[in-house]
Amino acid sequence: MIDDMKELDPHTIRPCLACGGTNVHLESLLPPGRRQEVWRVVCSCGQTSQQWSVSQAAAIRAWNRNLANTNEQEASPAPEAPPRPSLKN
Repeated sequence: MIDDMKELDPHTIRPCLACGGTNVHLESLLPPGRRQEVWRVVCSCGQTSQQWSVSQAAAIRAWNRNLANTNEQEASPAPEAPPRPSLKN
């Protein structure tokens, strides 16, 4: 039970990569035909998760995971494409 509370604690949501701010909140939506709300994290600067999640905890994990993936991509250079063979007619 305590682990669940920690997972939903706003302090576990990582700062926004776009603005560096920590003024983020959970946003919910009840799409037509659904019985339960879906969730995502939104920053005050407008940055948001593209992915909607079925729970608040999943939305926080998705936000944090996407930030971690973005940091990894920025830290490691993109692999170079092999040279293309020339086309001869």
